[in-house]
Amino acid sequence: MADPLNLSEDCQNRDVANIDCFGANPNLADNSPAIQAAIDFCVDNNYSKVVITGKKQYTLSSPIVIKQNVHLEIDPTITLIVKGNFQVFELQKDASFSGGTIEVVDDSFNSSVIFLSGAQQIEIHNHTAISNINIINRTTTYQGIAIHLYCNKAWDFISFFKASYLQITNFHTALYLKTEKLLNVDTPCWINANSFESIFIDGCQYGIEIVGNSDLPYEISGNTFTGIQVQSRKQTKKVIRCSGAYNIFEGIIWDTYRMDDPPLVIEFSSTSHHNYLSSNQVSTSILDRGQYNRCTSPHEESLQVYPPLALGKAHLVGNQDDILVNANVRYAVRQLSGKAPYGGNINNCFNLLDEQSVNYLDVPSYQPVVIELDFTKQPIKMLNCFGIYFGWNESPSRVLIEYQQSLNGPWTVAKNLPFNAGNTVISEARAETLYKIRLTLSGYTQEHKRFRINRIFASSSLQQGAAWLPTTGGTLYGDLELQKGKAVTMTSPNGTRWKVSINDLGQIITTKL
Repeated sequence: MADPLNLSEDCQNRDVANIDCFGANPNLADNSPAIQAAIDFCVDNNYSKVVITGKKQYTLSSPIVIKQNVHLEIDPTITLIVKGNFQVFELQKDASFSGGTIEVVDDSFNSSVIFLSGAQQIEIHNHTAISNINIINRTTTYQGIAIHLYCNKAWDFISFFKASYLQITNFHTALYLKTEKLLNVDTPCWINANSFESIFIDGCQYGIEIVGNSDLPYEISGNTFTGIQVQSRKQTKKVIRCSGAYNIFEGIIWDTYRMDDPPLVIEFSSTSHHNYLSSNQVSTSILDRGQYNRCTSPHEESLQVYPPLALGKAHLVGNQDDILVNANVRYAVRQLSGKAPYGGNINNCFNLLDEQSVNYLDVPSYQPVVIELDFTKQPIKMLNCFGIYFGWNESPSRVLIEYQQSLNGPWTVAKNLPFNAGNTVISEARAETLYKIRLTLSGYTQEHKRFRINRIFASSSLQQGAAWLPTTGGTLYGDLELQKGKAVTMTSPNGTRWKVSINDLGQIITTKL
């Protein structure tokens, strides 16, 4: 391709590279080489922008790579016609793409229009972005992927990529995020913390598809999809399918009655957890096989409720029944011996945030980690149950639980597992008065040699949990926040009831009721 500096004066712009200066022509069967040449010229000559201007149509018949630090800017009046089956645009780290319309007109197309590879290792402080693009499949095959993020090997990752103001029509999948299954948590891949804003999806078989895991080593989590508008058509099968965690979906889904399939338009898989959905869909349109996914709509709020203590289950929310919430504040909790944690701290095991923990690496049996909970100053009455919830596939192979029922008295073995294989260990330890509990932990169950404690919990038949404030009084460990317009009602010694509120100056106001 000719050097544009040897062409006409119109191609002497020192700031941008126009594809017409590299041989692009609406009459060509393939303008991809001209666009690629303009991009390559920018890379070689420290230009930053390739432009496609005018009111024209250009045919693309081969792949294009938008390389690092290059921005492809297309006028709204430009249409790129895709003929053939190939990955149309690959976006490298710190590359960006905005404007124009991309139209697929070939029935054989079953690839990706805009593709991002985790091999680029896209992370925070990057400028990787796409915006203001119409992506349309003009065929009736409903094949291909409009936007495709993909990680398939160790240390592939895509984070903080930004997509905004897109219109996507008649593809198999509009937004497709996938991590291939990896087994070694020490060499993971992930697609996390990406932002999709103001996306309009029409007639796609699948709107947003997240295929991966909620945790490492092939994690997809913390992605936000806001301002999403989806028009359902006869061919629409699902609007959202999610296998990740902590993703946020906010938008409106239109005309689900047009769908051929039963209108279960949103599906959270069994491995999903802690995702948040705000839409106009009611719970009968949502299939939720996961844990702690929250779904709200103007019509209703759907929140799965789990028992705070479920024997034999692999998870524990910890609320009204858990007497050890904030135990580190109320009792003496300390590690007596063994290796120091390589991550987190023991206090994390007593809060309500599931993802916080204390982590140990390669703890030998001859030097176990020993943790003690001392209730001597406030002995616990009528202990019914004590347990430990470890991270998934991050459990110690040896677990010993002991407790002390009198001050400086003998230790009673509640549970002794020399060959532990579970993620949750529950001991039906019963003590009329509990002074201390001691945990002795060592070994590991997986080759990564780690174990992680997410929660330490217990229940009593006499004492209330510490994650709520009973109406009979007690101590609240944490902040109490009331919504605007809500107030506290208090009764004075003579029986008069008073409403207590606050004004915009921070002044406390009392109103007699």
